[in-house]
Amino acid sequence: MPEERLIRRRLFAKDKDIASVKPEIDVRVRLTGTVIDTGQNSVVIDDGTGKAEVIFEEQPQVNQGQLVRVITRILPLIDGFQFRGELLQRLNGFDIKLYKKAKDLIKRGD
Repeated sequence: MPEERLIRRRLFAKDKDIASVKPEIDVRVRLTGTVIDTGQNSVVIDDGTGKAEVIFEEQPQVNQGQLVRVITRILPLIDGFQFRGELLQRLNGFDIKLYKKAKDLIKRGD
């Protein structure tokens, strides 16, 4: 009898601004911003619309001032929600101004 293989698929991570995250709807999101603080297994990023503390299982190797992209799950809590980091990508050499311009054009439909 052939062995059945279970293929696990993850939910797509929507590209979002921190201020537009809706924990009642969003499950998994991508955030792009600058690291403004690091803590015990966490980083705080700022994307210009807000700040978010993202908690990881292990301390990510990142420095303050670094531009990063984070894929995170939204964990609902009794009094709010928490960002649970799955992946942190350092964006060395990334043109954030060009990225924001393209993102704005896509939103407007131009």
